[in-house]
Amino acid sequence: MDSSHTLYFVIIFFCLVLSAFFSSAEVAIISMSRIRVKHLLSNDVKFADLLNSLKENPGMFLSAILLGNNLVNIAAASLGTIIAVSMFGENWGALIATISITILILVLGEVIPKTVAAHNAEKMALAYTIPVQMLIWVFW
Repeated sequence: MDSSHTLYFVIIFFCLVLSAFFSSAEVAIISMSRIRVKHLLSNDVKFADLLNSLKENPGMFLSAILLGNNLVNIAAASLGTIIAVSMFGENWGALIATISITILILVLGEVIPKTVAAHNAEKMALAYTIPVQMLIWVFW
């Protein structure tokens, strides 16, 4: 394994972290009821106003989240394929990359983050408001 493979593995790791962020942010924010958000607003909870803004514009925030998630998942799959093809050849490399990256993205980038976010929606939704607002600003 050469130094470019090491760099690719590091980038894949960061792509998986970002995929987990996007997936958990999506579920955390969607899971918050409008009534609960209004309650947080009335109690002057920090970032409740930003969360309310996201809830009032679901198309904008969902588009940004899904765009970001697709970008990092495609990047991880592409880099995984480059590594696997160089290690196992074209025939087996593509298959190995497809299976391994799919499992990694599903487990580490989707299922676990969404489950955690569903159980900690309020705390995570409030924590994610600024990063998601920045993401919307970057993409739009």
